[in-house]
Amino acid sequence: MASNVLVDNGMGVYRFEDLRVWQAAKEQSETAQFLRYAFASNGELKSAYYAAEGRNYLSSSDTADLIALNESIAKMIRRWQATLEPGEPKAGDRRRTKGRRRTKDQERTKDQERTKDQERTKNQGPGTKDNP
Repeated sequence: MASNVLVDNGMGVYRFEDLRVWQAAKEQSETAQFLRYAFASNGELKSAYYAAEGRNYLSSSDTADLIALNESIAKMIRRWQATLEPGEPKAGDRRRTKGRRRTKDQERTKDQERTKDQERTKNQGPGTKDNP
């Protein structure tokens, strides 16, 4: 249990839940959960647009417009989520910082994509299995 910790206004804090930092962290956590639900719901709605088009409730052009709006909303949700996740790389940020390892999804040059075995195979040229 937290002891009586004094804050700037002279009032005591008797529970850690009363600390502003705790309340802010809880609010951020709740917001992040809300955004996860919103993103999933947005995806379900996108699926419903396709289903409605398949049943001829929506025209192809209406569906295309709704899908474009849906994807725009999905991007907005993801950008908002990125602001709540400290230390996480932001979408589209592929820059490397000094001493940081490259992640799987970062761009590589054509030569960097080859493994050692692929490089040996490339350099063998025409020949047989026994011809190194």
